[in-house]
Amino acid sequence: MKNSYKSIYAIVFSVLLLFSCGNGDEAQQEQTEKAVAVEAQQVQRHDFPQIIEYTANVEAWETAYITGQNGVRIDEIYVSEGEQVRKGQLLATMNSSQLSQAQAQLDLARREVERLDTLVQIGAVSGQRLDQAQTELQNALSNFQSLGQNTRLTANFNGVITAKYFSEGEMYMPSADAPAILTLMQLEPVKVTIRIGERFYDQVEEGMPATVRTDVYPDEEFMGEVYRVFPTIDRNSRTFQTEIRIENDERRLRPGMFARVMLNLGEIEGIYVPSTAVVNQPGTTNRYVFLKEGDSVTRVNVQTGNRYQDQIRILSGLEAGQTIITEGIGKLNEGTRVRLMGKPAQQAL
Repeated sequence: MKNSYKSIYAIVFSVLLLFSCGNGDEAQQEQTEKAVAVEAQQVQRHDFPQIIEYTANVEAWETAYITGQNGVRIDEIYVSEGEQVRKGQLLATMNSSQLSQAQAQLDLARREVERLDTLVQIGAVSGQRLDQAQTELQNALSNFQSLGQNTRLTANFNGVITAKYFSEGEMYMPSADAPAILTLMQLEPVKVTIRIGERFYDQVEEGMPATVRTDVYPDEEFMGEVYRVFPTIDRNSRTFQTEIRIENDERRLRPGMFARVMLNLGEIEGIYVPSTAVVNQPGTTNRYVFLKEGDSVTRVNVQTGNRYQDQIRILSGLEAGQTIITEGIGKLNEGTRVRLMGKPAQQAL
């Protein structure tokens, strides 16, 4: 009888144990099914080109504002907008009445010097009077040359007339809307001026190739080079100015065009991850990734650097060998359980 009771107790205990194990498996299965399906990848170090990109506007290589003497009438303008001119070419003439008066004063001063020079040689006048006359001659010559430059207006360099502000017969009085009679620009070559972050100062050199893209020609690249690196760094913006020279033989690039300049600073080793793995915290400049630890995730703040295609460089916050979440990030929070996409629910990470 006593053995019968023992047998009954053993059977009941086995049933209860089996029932409890079944409930535990079901609970674990339910918990696993609630894990968020994600994609992940291991963090590795790579060598990628270090490409920096900046935006700016295309500028003329040189610009000259052709002006005359204020308050003088414009006699003739020999060119119009869009016209190509050569260095030294006559562009416009101003009223020459003042120039004629200056010519007469110059001739008079020369004759006076010649007369006094003869008298000094025979001792009729002192050398002081001759010195004074020579000074007056020099002043008359300077005045004549100045008026000559402001009467016959010529081109400073080979270029294109890009603006005409006055017409023949008008009095030249410059203003904010009409700063000159004509504007002359050199369009072969052109330049783009960019401001680069100071941390790249020792990597940017004159002669370095540059690639330029524009919105006008979105599918084309224009090759240029670093022509000038300015020697100082702006303490407010922590940037330095750099000029990119672009040969423009066909004149397809025009001043005012929006441009993107890319400089390849050579390969650099670092940790690069897909840009989709990096989350920008709304309302701040903070960025973070989700690091997989066991079957859940931890949020880790990171500092990012430059981009290369769809990869972004991580400057701090991650180490090679760690695993980050690359897809399914939108459903994650600190401590969220995860499983790999495509794996059965019972094989949660």
